[in-house]
Amino acid sequence: MAPAPLDRHVTVVERCEVSPSPARAAGQPCALRLTFFDLAFWDFPPVQRLFFYDHHSTDSLLDVPGFLRQELPLFKQSLAAALHRFYPLAGRLAPELPADAPEVVCSDGDSVRLTIAVAAGSDDFQDLAGDHPRDTARLRPLLPTLPKHAVFAVQVTVFPRAGICIGTTLHHAVADGSSYVHFVKTWAAIHRGKKVVDLAPPLFDRGVVRDDGGLREAFVRDHRALAAAGDGRMHDWDLSRRPPGAVVLATFRFTDELLGRLGKRVEPETSARRCSPYALACGAAWAGIVHARGGNGSGAAHRFGFVTVAGSPKMGIYAAADLGAPWGRPRKVEIVSVERTGALALAENLDGGGGIEVGVALPRGEMDAFRAFFCDLVATAAFRDRD
Repeated sequence: MAPAPLDRHVTVVERCEVSPSPARAAGQPCALRLTFFDLAFWDFPPVQRLFFYDHHSTDSLLDVPGFLRQELPLFKQSLAAALHRFYPLAGRLAPELPADAPEVVCSDGDSVRLTIAVAAGSDDFQDLAGDHPRDTARLRPLLPTLPKHAVFAVQVTVFPRAGICIGTTLHHAVADGSSYVHFVKTWAAIHRGKKVVDLAPPLFDRGVVRDDGGLREAFVRDHRALAAAGDGRMHDWDLSRRPPGAVVLATFRFTDELLGRLGKRVEPETSARRCSPYALACGAAWAGIVHARGGNGSGAAHRFGFVTVAGSPKMGIYAAADLGAPWGRPRKVEIVSVERTGALALAENLDGGGGIEVGVALPRGEMDAFRAFFCDLVATAAFRDRD
């Protein structure tokens, strides 16, 4: 029997606003101008990640009153201190793209919405933090929604006797993956007790991005033209149109050993002297998606010529998100928003021994075919290596 949708078992116990503390320093810019790099993602769905943390304390089991009394104040304080460095994350965006100067506006009193929720039991935690296919509808209640005009929101869900899940929702036009990981690293370091002065600050000088070709203005015009024409590209990403169980999310681990075997297999057939682990993992996943969608040759592949990627193993998200005792590093990080975009979610393997983990969101039938393709890939690579 399939597990029940998680939203039946998650209860919100608190919603609060966390402001940068101390407030934005005098002399810091009160607006962050968006570059053409940012504008490329203006109308993209927000990037949503989940961090699952085991509770490692040997003194007591994780209980809700204890977390709210002892742990939650530190989460709030460390988040506020991190937002002091990354104060544009507490800023606001205009609801529509302005014609002249798209920017994140920052002012006194800015804040980030923090939601605290409690899950009914611990069994869901073990299941949701796994690699196997999970119904994405069960993960959505762990993610915060963005308040109107906000660019960033956080949710902490407590799973009694098991662990916690931190969910974040971020407007992609405000920060890319590298900037996001920089923020997470800063937040986690402060949570561990590291002094803010010892941490690398972000750079807000937009003048370092040269735009001699006028790409920023061209992107603004293109976005406005699409909006005026009734652009419906976002409709495919509207999750309300999907029935429960329509899409599942799974993680596939490409170990260093497997990547090495795949490299030996494909390099003699290419002009490249050596394929990078990144290219091998993405190529194998792309081939698996083509297979899952009925492609049986190069003629069918054109229906699927591009695959986008979210995250990177070089960002080191697991190390960046180390909260210290009693949580440590997350046991699993998921980019759940690939359900909307169809991107591959890449990260380094948790064990630190090399390799790449790839998150894939597909309809259940296609996921079964993708898993079969992956298992066959692993078996074939091992067999040929013995030869």
